[in-house]
Amino acid sequence: MDYPLLSLIEDAPPGFHFHRTLEQRHLRRRPFALFAASRESVEGILAPFGATITGIIVTTGGRQTWEQCTNLLYHLEVPPEQHPHLAALLQPHLDLLARLQQTDDRHTQTSRKLARSHEDHRRQKAEFTLVRESLQAEIAERKRMAAELRATSETLQQIIDTIPHHVFWKSPDLTYLGCSERFARAAGLETAGEVVGKTDYELAWRDTAELYRADDRKVIDLDTPLLNFIEPQSRPDGSSIWLETSKVPLHDGDGRVTGVLGMYRDVTERKQAEKARDKALDFVKTLLDSSPMGIRVFDGDTGDCIQANQAAAGIAGGTVEALLRQNFRGLGPWRDAGLAAVAEAVLADGRTRRIETDLHTSFGKLVTARYHFSRFVADGKPHLLVMGRDASEEKRLEQEKRRIEEQMLHVQKLESLGVLAGGIAHDFNNILMAVLGNADLALMRLAPASAARENVLRIEQAARQAAELARQMLAYSGKGRFVVETLDINDVIAEMTHMLDVSVSKKAILRYNLARNLPAIEADATQLRQVIMNLVINASEAIGEQSGLITISTGAMECDRAYLSETWIDEGLSEGLYVFLEIADTGCGMERETVSKIFEPFFTTKFTGRGLGMAAVLGIVRGHKGAIKLYSECGKGTDFKILLPAAGRAFTRQTEAAPHTETWQTTGTVLLVDDEGTIRELGTEMLQELGFDVLTAGNGREALEIFNPKKDEIACVILDLTMPRMDGEETFRELRRIKPDVRVVLSSGYNEQEVTQKFIGKGLAGFIQKPYRMAELGRKLREVIEA
Repeated sequence: MDYPLLSLIEDAPPGFHFHRTLEQRHLRRRPFALFAASRESVEGILAPFGATITGIIVTTGGRQTWEQCTNLLYHLEVPPEQHPHLAALLQPHLDLLARLQQTDDRHTQTSRKLARSHEDHRRQKAEFTLVRESLQAEIAERKRMAAELRATSETLQQIIDTIPHHVFWKSPDLTYLGCSERFARAAGLETAGEVVGKTDYELAWRDTAELYRADDRKVIDLDTPLLNFIEPQSRPDGSSIWLETSKVPLHDGDGRVTGVLGMYRDVTERKQAEKARDKALDFVKTLLDSSPMGIRVFDGDTGDCIQANQAAAGIAGGTVEALLRQNFRGLGPWRDAGLAAVAEAVLADGRTRRIETDLHTSFGKLVTARYHFSRFVADGKPHLLVMGRDASEEKRLEQEKRRIEEQMLHVQKLESLGVLAGGIAHDFNNILMAVLGNADLALMRLAPASAARENVLRIEQAARQAAELARQMLAYSGKGRFVVETLDINDVIAEMTHMLDVSVSKKAILRYNLARNLPAIEADATQLRQVIMNLVINASEAIGEQSGLITISTGAMECDRAYLSETWIDEGLSEGLYVFLEIADTGCGMERETVSKIFEPFFTTKFTGRGLGMAAVLGIVRGHKGAIKLYSECGKGTDFKILLPAAGRAFTRQTEAAPHTETWQTTGTVLLVDDEGTIRELGTEMLQELGFDVLTAGNGREALEIFNPKKDEIACVILDLTMPRMDGEETFRELRRIKPDVRVVLSSGYNEQEVTQKFIGKGLAGFIQKPYRMAELGRKLREVIEA
């Protein structure tokens, strides 16, 4: 075919289909279709047939338009087979068209496929459009949600950054996932983002990182929060602060732990304030605990005890915990003692009050307490402050002090009476010496058949009784004549058993309880026997007509200052070992008032004319540097315990020398020194009877004036101890200075022990106690001169 066209036959003829490819436009006619490549080719094809087909002449290059041609062909109704003259011409074309028809069928199928594909494409496109629109909507929604999430996140971050706490959260491996800006700055970084991905080892507090991570791990592993605990933190500048931290576990939708959320705040100032407060509280607590005063604080409204110290617990006899459970309005002992009323009055008017009372506390303790009640206001509420102290011991000491003061007054009174008695006895002895001495001389000079001899003997006997009274007075004053020797007190008692048995009432039974191997004592046996006899007779009289028991006991004991201070009479006695003689009876006993007066001279519970017995006992014991312990109770009896210091040397028994019955005489000169003229006169006569030449002096100065020029002639000096101007002790020193080997015999109404202790180691030749008889004077001078 020469025609530059492509043809497609669609459906069955007649009909044409034109397709203008240049403009991509289609014109369809169902019976027959012819596709022309161009307008020129269509006109060339149709020109020979135009008149036949349509009656319209179509020529090449004619003026018909494309639209006219296509319209013409479109309306062509006559099938070509009905035009024989066209058949030959159209046959090649028909063959071609037939082939084209086949091709067109295939093309139709393809077109249908393409159409279906196009429909699928259109449908897919529509679906894609829907999907795209859906995706676009979803993307838009996601963008909206992302924007909202971003806004929410920014808001949350602003909230996190705004709150005054440091906030952070970590992953399960304890890596930081986020934090607040405040936390980042504390970590030494600028922004919160710089913290993400780091661990505690990489931040400013690396030295405490292990502590933090241990807490984090506990929260995660145990799935439990840790709240409000205090921990330290290092700052970037090297300083340290204190944190109050809380940590809680984070969970996903399934409840699994996904990390830890923590927050903390700087409580360094609070910690320092608490430390200062705790220090102040510790100081106050220490002050309260150290205070000797019992301190209790009560709520003024409720009455509950809110503070108490150990001293208060000690006063009450309970514990601090028990005191804190009490309410003063419910304490029975307080109501009974009037303390509750005082407390209410103080709370009402605020005036401080003081009260001392004896009460049984709620813990059963009997106590004498002194309380101070005062009111104070704290936190706008009234409180009651009670300060007290246990005055039981103080009261006992006050009573003891009063007793000691009374005792000291009594001692002073006794001492004064003793001095008075001693002075009287001393002067009385001088008088008695004149009486006894003259009676002694008179008896020597009177003939045995003289009628006056009996009168002189009666005078001598009366004088001896008076001398015994003087010795009792000296014994009371503690300055009686003692013949001191080392004794076993059991031997003294053993020698008296027969005399004691006959001296006590027949209703009284004597029982002896004597300890063995007692230490020796240094005492005057005669004076000691007087003490024993006095106490046993008193015990017998206390038993009276009733049956009773008198027990005589001995023993030894260590006495300390506390024990000796409770005795009659402690005059600074030394602590140490004492031998005691105890005489106890089951008699009527004595009242306290009687006990306080029992050692007073002339005090007696018996008939008039008695009373020096116990005073003499006290004087004898005092003279032996001992003491008396006395206990008595009405209806139960009396117990006297005599304490005598144990001797420093061992006990040895001595054999007494037989007394001289002859009057010794010799020659020589004796200087008699005494301030009493009667003594000088009597002594001169006695010494002359003994064969001595006598020089006399009325005082120490006169004695020295006489002694100095005749020191080689004078064999002995009899020196009175108590003289005016220059006493015997000073005169003795001067005599020894003039003649070191001078023999001096001291003469005094006081006992030998009291006097000679001042002259121990000073060369005193001897001692003679007034009043003395001529025989005693002769024995003493013989002992001194012949020594």
